[in-house]
Amino acid sequence: MQRQRIEHEPAYVLHARPFGDTSLLLEVLTLQHGRCGLIAKGARAPKSRKRALLQVLQPLLLSWRESGELGTLTAVEAASAPTMLAGEPLFCAWYANELLMRLLQRRDAQPQLFGAYACLLPRLGDDAEAGLRAFECALLDALGYGLTLPDTLTAAASYRYHPQEGFSPAAPGDSPSVCYCGTSLIALRDDALQEAQQYLDARRLLRSALRPLLGERPLETAQLLRALREVSTL
Repeated sequence: MQRQRIEHEPAYVLHARPFGDTSLLLEVLTLQHGRCGLIAKGARAPKSRKRALLQVLQPLLLSWRESGELGTLTAVEAASAPTMLAGEPLFCAWYANELLMRLLQRRDAQPQLFGAYACLLPRLGDDAEAGLRAFECALLDALGYGLTLPDTLTAAASYRYHPQEGFSPAAPGDSPSVCYCGTSLIALRDDALQEAQQYLDARRLLRSALRPLLGERPLETAQLLRALREVSTL
């Protein structure tokens, strides 16, 4: 069987771990091939040029040979300058990467989601919270579980969300813990979050929508991010 060769594919590294003595096992997000597993032979060698390039946040152009479940990396080059993040914005980038690792199947091309991820990284340094919520919405759309935020939402109203039925006006006896302000939903729909209540409602809603897809195992980066926020308030 002839092995397919992929050349100069736009990509980002989602995760890397040691493989053998001098290689890396990569999980990458690519434009036309979705999430892929690649072996970067010799990438951990002291003088390897690949080692410096195969970093998260670095837009890349990757070439590889398909060989079953895992491809073999043949070339890598920087597509542009990396996004420089530190502290909480960096944790947020790792969180987005973990979501993609957990929820995307390999070889499932999602060009629009790739574009959403590329837009997310520079936003994290300015407004990480709003950027993450927009990215989570794009991820749900790509997976077929998108939130339908209708144009008929009213700012002064309060709503409940039903995964199968969408949004409906809250009843007088509904607990506040399952209700969302109309202003928050409108801001999320329009990618215009800016107030504390809007951020809170959007976070609760997206967490609720993602929970059934993620299952019982918690996200490691989400736990680390909450711990970081607790320490920062001491």
